[in-house]
Amino acid sequence: MALQLWRRNSGHGLRVWTDRVPKRREIERLAPKKISGGSTTNGPLHWAGPTDRYFAAVFLPADPDNAVLVSLHNALDIPKDTDHPNPNDTVKVDVLGAAVGDCRGPTVEQLYVGPKSLEVLEKLPVSAVNGATPDLTGLVNFGFFGIIAKPLFIWLKWTYYHVVGNWGWAIVLQTLIINLLLMPLRITQMKSALKMQKIAPQQKAIQAKYEKYSMRDPRKAEMNQEVAALFKREGVNPVAGCLPLLIQMPFLYAYYSMLGAVIDLRQARWAWIHDLSAFDPLYLLPGAVFITMFFVQRMTPQGAMDPQQQKIMNIFMPIMMAYITSKLAAGLALYWSVGNVIAIVQQMVTNRTSLGREIRELATKRARKKK
Repeated sequence: MALQLWRRNSGHGLRVWTDRVPKRREIERLAPKKISGGSTTNGPLHWAGPTDRYFAAVFLPADPDNAVLVSLHNALDIPKDTDHPNPNDTVKVDVLGAAVGDCRGPTVEQLYVGPKSLEVLEKLPVSAVNGATPDLTGLVNFGFFGIIAKPLFIWLKWTYYHVVGNWGWAIVLQTLIINLLLMPLRITQMKSALKMQKIAPQQKAIQAKYEKYSMRDPRKAEMNQEVAALFKREGVNPVAGCLPLLIQMPFLYAYYSMLGAVIDLRQARWAWIHDLSAFDPLYLLPGAVFITMFFVQRMTPQGAMDPQQQKIMNIFMPIMMAYITSKLAAGLALYWSVGNVIAIVQQMVTNRTSLGREIRELATKRARKKK
């Protein structure tokens, strides 16, 4: 499988496709010292060479079993001003190199230098053995959620070429379809939250009854039994509110991996955005993430959560997500904010159901009692 030797800061690395790795798993070693003075990796090597985020220069040996990789990782001093070089005013630049040869005789191999585009890489055959990928698509690293990220990109690319002709609008359309497909799960989550809010006073009453006992007191178990009986009697499943979120999170991480891996979205424009794979320079999309998530938090029933905690979460979570998306690809912020808009619409519809109206009436009665 793939052995990667990466430098954390530069984003450059050395990718080696080899069979001689335990359990045939992809391993990442963040250890520049390992190859700082040069290193030798014996075959089988299907392909190997230095890469960065979007481009690669890899060797494809004709005899993978007898191929050997020699790597180099050093630093050179070059002038800061190349037009007026000064030997006393230099900066260190990392140099990463690789060479592949046949250890048993004359070397016969091909060399690919170019973009890490799936459309190109899947057309380049590799002399693979032992069931390895027969092309160079392994150069594109979709990460842990690659099983979701790669199909998402293929679908997004089809949408771009056959429907809208703009990567940003393709993301918007794909986000809409994904959220429509996940709508039954989201509605289940919303209904569960509304039911939790309905039984919140009864749950708080049970918790107050056992508040004087410590967590180690055996009588605390009775409290859990009473709460469980309440959930069963009212038809509330607390896990139902978490399951949809767990299903949606892999899509978010897959989108993050996809936007950082594919060259197609490099310098892709949408509205004021000049590069959907880079952060929004005007921070408008992170602002949209904050606003939309704030309304999602405010509109979603919080069950038995303490009012003070609820106020903190309603502000803290949107701020945190806005800050995170401000540092990441603008395409991810676009995906997240559009998904939040759809969630707001869905929550508005759910709040107008019979259950939603019942919850509002209960909330009104509680507010009157407090007065």
